Amino acid sequence: MADVRGVPISDLTDPVAWGVHRPIAVQTPGPQPVQPRYLRRAHDESLARMVARAAEGRSGIAVLVGGSSTGRTRACWEALHGLPSGWRLWQPSDRDGLAAVPTDLFRTEPRTVVWLDDLHQHLDQPGDTGERVATALRALLADHHRSPVLVLGTLWPTHWARLTRGGSRYVQARALLSGADVPVPAAFTGPARVDLLRVAGTDARLRMAAQEARDGQVTQYLAGVPALLDRYRHAPPAARALIHAAMDARRLGHRPALPLAFLVAAAPAYLTDADRDALREDWLEQALAHVAEPCRGVPGPLHRIRPPYPGRPGPGDGLRYRLAGCLDQHGHDTRRGIFPPAGFWAAAADHVDPADQAALGDAAQARGLYRHAGRLHRSAARGNRRGVAYLLNAPDPLRTDDRPLRWAAAHATLEDPAAVAQLLDRLRRANANEQVATLLRRDPAAHVSLDDPAAVAGLLVRLSVVGAPAPVTALARRAAAHTGLTDPAAVAGLLDGLRGVGARDQVAVLARRAAAEVGLTDPAGIVPLLVGLRGVGAHDQVAVLARRAAAQADLSDPAAVAGLLDGLREVGADEQVAALARRAAAHVALDDAFAVAQLLDWFGTSGAHDQLTVLGGRVATDADHQDPALAAGLLDGLRGAGADDQVTVLANRAAAHADLTDPAGVAQLLDRLTDLGAHQQISTLLARDPAAHAGLDRPTAVAALLDQLSEAGADQQVAALADRAAAHADLTDPAGVAQLLDRLTDLGAHQQISTLLARDPAAHAGLDRPAAVAWLLHELGEAGADGQVDALAERAAAHLGLDHPILVAGLLDRLHEMGARDQARTLAGRAAAHISLDSAAAVAQLLGRLHGMGAHDQVATLLERDPAAQVSLSDSAAVAGLLDRLRELGADDQVGTLVDRLPAEGEFDLFLRLTGATYRYGREPDGRPADPWDWSEVDAHGPAPSA
Repeated sequence: MADVRGVPISDLTDPVAWGVHRPIAVQTPGPQPVQPRYLRRAHDESLARMVARAAEGRSGIAVLVGGSSTGRTRACWEALHGLPSGWRLWQPSDRDGLAAVPTDLFRTEPRTVVWLDDLHQHLDQPGDTGERVATALRALLADHHRSPVLVLGTLWPTHWARLTRGGSRYVQARALLSGADVPVPAAFTGPARVDLLRVAGTDARLRMAAQEARDGQVTQYLAGVPALLDRYRHAPPAARALIHAAMDARRLGHRPALPLAFLVAAAPAYLTDADRDALREDWLEQALAHVAEPCRGVPGPLHRIRPPYPGRPGPGDGLRYRLAGCLDQHGHDTRRGIFPPAGFWAAAADHVDPADQAALGDAAQARGLYRHAGRLHRSAARGNRRGVAYLLNAPDPLRTDDRPLRWAAAHATLEDPAAVAQLLDRLRRANANEQVATLLRRDPAAHVSLDDPAAVAGLLVRLSVVGAPAPVTALARRAAAHTGLTDPAAVAGLLDGLRGVGARDQVAVLARRAAAEVGLTDPAGIVPLLVGLRGVGAHDQVAVLARRAAAQADLSDPAAVAGLLDGLREVGADEQVAALARRAAAHVALDDAFAVAQLLDWFGTSGAHDQLTVLGGRVATDADHQDPALAAGLLDGLRGAGADDQVTVLANRAAAHADLTDPAGVAQLLDRLTDLGAHQQISTLLARDPAAHAGLDRPTAVAALLDQLSEAGADQQVAALADRAAAHADLTDPAGVAQLLDRLTDLGAHQQISTLLARDPAAHAGLDRPAAVAWLLHELGEAGADGQVDALAERAAAHLGLDHPILVAGLLDRLHEMGARDQARTLAGRAAAHISLDSAAAVAQLLGRLHGMGAHDQVATLLERDPAAQVSLSDSAAVAGLLDRLRELGADDQVGTLVDRLPAEGEFDLFLRLTGATYRYGREPDGRPADPWDWSEVDAHGPAPSA
């Protein structure tokens, strides 16, 4: 059945089918709506702004970050209805597997909402799958031809932290998510609580939640969280075993749809001998009835998955079950240090899908369960590239054994051309000619996917190297006629690959397709294809593509257009260079000063004087001259290109009309005008009195404007702005006030400093940014405001936000250096007692600061909270640093605790490095070193030998 490419939003009626929790049921006289009345909170306003921008035609992404059952998905559902008619909602199907998502995204049409509930399932994946998804999402959001699209996702805070941590492997994911988070609070507090009480009388479920929910956790109560947790805690042994198997599968990487066959096979391993002996013949029916029975009207702890709308098949074959979200999170939180039993891994090797087997195989390997990892990856290799890679780079017990290669040749998936190419290469290097023949008899040329032209090119080369002319010809024909054309650079690589294997006819076929059909949304991406076509001698197709690009290439990115102009010139398409230059000069977007500057520079250095004049004229007359920062950047571009007349025009317009309420932008404009020697325009701008109009809500920007006014010799305006800023600037930003004090000091504005200090910035400064508070303490000290220094130090010590432990440690240093020892001790005590213990790096740094300042009691307090048992182990370097710090402090028990946690939480390699232990055959779930094993056990049918 073909994929459903989205459902009209106007047709959406069942929020539960799209992941919104079914609410608890209560007894009422009449019928109830599907969902309780929705109460908007602060995060809904942020989401509404993003939806409004999408409705106006601008693509965007919003990711709601909060714990399970906090209302993330319901907020997305409610926000959808702010979109106009014609929009569609599309959710990538779990049954397709994650590898299909990047390809599917290329087919996304404008006015589509891409619904990615539990976004980490797509971004946090082994190998490069997650990064390919993130790259495809970024490309989708940047593609003006598919705009507008709106990506809505949800993440738990732990997943957000993992995907956005600096220095991690999630480079594309971090870039995608930057600035996209919309935090969703766990509780109804403040105004939200007032709204709840106001409307509770009109909705029986809200009324009950308002009365009974603990700590304001209303959405959790409505989702049945207390009832679900209670059902789990009091479950009979067999039902609890099913839930534990599901919890472990989810936390170790299995997708939400859990095969019932797997749960049934794994559950007995979670039972004691006595519990197993007590099982009745109908134990499964009884256990499933317990876990699936609704709790106060919401689905039970484990409930069967049904298609979200008629006609859509379920994922894979057989019955699938889903673990309730709150229990999913509970399992992540409470079972992270537990090794699943041997039967869990055996069941997974026999009963879950290849993509999930690969994920669980990686989890087993990371925990030192090498034999179980081998079985899982062997099974995964039938349909997953990661499994194939494992067999080709087998661990030590299999390294000299040729049976994994023989098995891969006979059974490994043929869908992924890169995996097949890697397998062929490995077999060739091993002189495994018989296995090469086995693999070729399976006809990989007919089965590999053609979605990745570069990978297909690599396979063609490998087929040629092993002397397989018939498969080379067959694959060349398929690829030339059917390969995807969404990536012009990859298509160029395939052209080169076809030429390299002598497939001249196919080179011609693909060249014609590519020249006529390849997308033109990325002008810079067209260049490699132009060069590739020329490289294979397809000169007619170079001309075709050049004409299309010159006439139709997207003009929204002037820098990319400049790159395309370079490419056209490189292939000798001089007429098209001229045509594109004319189009670009007349129509290119003008809202990115840096990009426009690159195109202006291209015109200037290429001798395209007419186009430089046209574009320069548009920049000077049509660009948004009311945006002072944009005008400043465009002035740079015009000057760099030598468009002196247009510099003057734009300088005149900006000086006369730029918005004066933006002090940072006006400062940039003054700076550029000064560099240009535009004295008349500076006079015009100053005559409009920017000092009187500048907004005062950003003291940092005000400080920058004071600098520029002083540089321009506008002493009266400097004094006027200094007066206004001292009397009215926002005092809540400690960094801004610190910078303002610094500038006033440089200007010798003693009276204004006194005025500013009289407003008591120490009493108003926000305390959520420790580094900014430290800077303000320094500037207050420089200004001689000792009383305010003491007052701010007291406030910070007693009330400073502790959300950023590393920055708190820096402020402790500052307090200690300035002699505020009492305040430092107070802050040290608060930090030691209350700071989050999640970050190993932050705990290590705080312990170091406390130790360095002699706060031994506070060190003891922090260690008593047992950070070794609580810090996240996701950053190996940070964990190693914390271990060093704990050893330095003589905290041997904590060192032992932390080291002991490593294997169960997937850091077995770090455990080996730190302990010097050797486990050639790995370990077993109970901690024993594994007995010697070889391929015969990995390849065995049925359950693996029990540990």
